[in-house]
Amino acid sequence: FQNPRSQFFTLNSTNELVFAMENYGFSRKEMEEKIDSLTEELHIKNLINRDIISLSSGERQLLAIASAMVLGPKILLFDEPSANLDYRNIMELRKLLIRLKSMGKTIIIADHRFFYLNCIVDRVFLIKDGKLKIYDNEEAFKNSTYDTRSFELFRMEIPFKAECAEKKKLAEVENLRKGEIIKDISLSFYEDEITTIIGANGAGKTTLAKLLTGSYKADKGKITTEGMPFYVMQDADYQLFGTSVSNEVRLGNKKIDKKREEEVLSRLGIWKYHDTHPFDLSGGEKQRLQIAMAALSDARVLIFDEPTSGLDVKSMNSSVSEMEGLAKGRAVINISHDYEFIIKISHRIIYLEEGRVKEDFYLSKETAKTLDNIFKKMEEV
Repeated sequence: FQNPRSQFFTLNSTNELVFAMENYGFSRKEMEEKIDSLTEELHIKNLINRDIISLSSGERQLLAIASAMVLGPKILLFDEPSANLDYRNIMELRKLLIRLKSMGKTIIIADHRFFYLNCIVDRVFLIKDGKLKIYDNEEAFKNSTYDTRSFELFRMEIPFKAECAEKKKLAEVENLRKGEIIKDISLSFYEDEITTIIGANGAGKTTLAKLLTGSYKADKGKITTEGMPFYVMQDADYQLFGTSVSNEVRLGNKKIDKKREEEVLSRLGIWKYHDTHPFDLSGGEKQRLQIAMAALSDARVLIFDEPTSGLDVKSMNSSVSEMEGLAKGRAVINISHDYEFIIKISHRIIYLEEGRVKEDFYLSKETAKTLDNIFKKMEEV
């Protein structure tokens, strides 16, 4: 599933992996052998015997894929499998797909990102306006007029943004520590600036965001923010409470001007759903609704956790435009694995590795190579 949480039946990762086998009456020995085989094949040793609630979204995605593999199905359907994975795990997914293909599996993937599928696609089914168009090979799709969100990431042109000359600090963390996840981090975030935090799954990105919002209490250090930050979660279902889209955006602010509401929702392509229940929206539409909620809030610090998860290229570009507008007079902090989004949106890049800041730089012609090297390094880890 696009949201792996929707298909879990247990709270322990190992119990989840054996769940289907238990229901089919596998012996303990058979289950142990299968788990050992999957652990080696999918490189998920670190996921064994873990509390599922404590896993990052990317780790949950890998667990869901492993669970689907347990019974050795001939047909595998993946709904947005790259949505919550870091670059390294996306490329691991690519290797897995190649292996499955060589084993004779039929693989069907619904996704908006294609770089990890470069040179391994046999056919493309394009659904547009309720109609199906079939491309008989990958090259035909690449040569079509459809915007394919680059198949070759590191050859993309970067629209560099100028660093702000005068900086007003809106948020700061000093010597921050949280268990073994966040280790003595000190950072500042500024008005009119869009900062993107990158790093492998489990590096501490979401934990840092939750510390900034006060959702988590730090073990050590100081956190200062101008007002309460608005946090857009990676999993939209956790923070949607309204009975309609319009009701949702007004929950925190009843004084929102109706014209302003229509403008924001229209720019994000969801005004037509203003009377629709939020849970009837698609994953990408829920993401855009959350961005609209942030846009209509009074918060000076906005935090977006994987805001492009589930978005097609058109929706991603409209989200970029909306966030650029949001940054005026505010500090915008993104957490993302989406290279294309990162280069389009970011003034500044912060790279976390094992709970520490390894790189902190402004994106420019001189530092673009640094960003590319970080992604390539994550693939090698």
